[in-house]
Amino acid sequence: MAYAAGLPLRGHNAPAAKRLFIMSKHEVGSEPGAAPGPGPFNRRQGMAGLFAWAWPTGAALAAEASTGPAPLAYITNQGSDSVSVLDIQRQAVVATIAVGKQPAGIAVSRAAGRAFVTNPGDHTVSVIDLARRAAIRTMPAGQGAVGIAAAPDGRRFYVADWYGGQVLAFNAATLLQTAQQAVGKVPAGLGASPDGRRLYVANRDDNNVQELDAATLAPLRRFAVGEHPFAVEVSPDGRHLLALNVMSDDVDVIDLAGGTRVARIAVGHAPYGVAFAADGRRAFVTNQRSQSVSVIDLTTFQVAATWKVGEYPEGIACLGDRLLVVSWMEDAVSVLDAAGGKLLATIDVGRNPRGFGQMVAR
Repeated sequence: MAYAAGLPLRGHNAPAAKRLFIMSKHEVGSEPGAAPGPGPFNRRQGMAGLFAWAWPTGAALAAEASTGPAPLAYITNQGSDSVSVLDIQRQAVVATIAVGKQPAGIAVSRAAGRAFVTNPGDHTVSVIDLARRAAIRTMPAGQGAVGIAAAPDGRRFYVADWYGGQVLAFNAATLLQTAQQAVGKVPAGLGASPDGRRLYVANRDDNNVQELDAATLAPLRRFAVGEHPFAVEVSPDGRHLLALNVMSDDVDVIDLAGGTRVARIAVGHAPYGVAFAADGRRAFVTNQRSQSVSVIDLTTFQVAATWKVGEYPEGIACLGDRLLVVSWMEDAVSVLDAAGGKLLATIDVGRNPRGFGQMVAR
């Protein structure tokens, strides 16, 4: 028997040959091939009508709507083998796109006009055409695609191969693989620097984050972090790297210029996803086992607030003055006021939504 944290799959329908479960330090699971546990209880099934749907359109959303297309979010539904497309202004799912098996990670690229989705259930990546709102290809990608990131210029995307211990790079237009690089044990989340020059990978079982040259995937530096880093993201100004450690319940902040850790911030149980405020002064971290979001002040590196959210929050994104939080147990996305955490709406999506990565176009 062994336990693990931040694994990419769970539920009773995982493949028997390589079954994975999402766990925190409070959960114990079996090695691949063992009998699965029961499916989750969805509390919202008995709570219809609890959440109000009416909420005022935020100034940021109104401004974006007046100058361009409505803001959209793309939510991977691991239990439905699909991606839900959410129109945030209309508070509704406007499309459901079939992808590969048990999708988890997503990287939406406005520059590429595509969204890239990892499917751990069949070791593939699905490519979605944003204009057509359709998957145009599902292709092999290593032994266990989990984390995914797109280059800021839209020319490349990167896949973390959980079982293969490597990172793969692909041309976003031709979809041909251009590079691969061995990294540490159990690579999970990926994060690209805003200038597109660097790529960061969380090596979960090595308790470190590795820096790669984004063009060649050549290894550059390693940063020791807490226990079992899962998600990594670079601040909008490119100065700091945040690593979310699901076993030690904290977030490490690395100063990228000096390569040193400048803060270790205690958050809730099993931090999983991170998003930055529009002004870059705050980071929002989902805590799976605490049903909460920790709001981190990036000027003081302190937790400024903790907001209660739905059960098992995972993916998160900040869109102007709105915060989107994906709740795995509730099959829903909560829309919060990013200033104070007030619940504004809850939007039903597919089964077991994840939204791990960049679910709103950059």
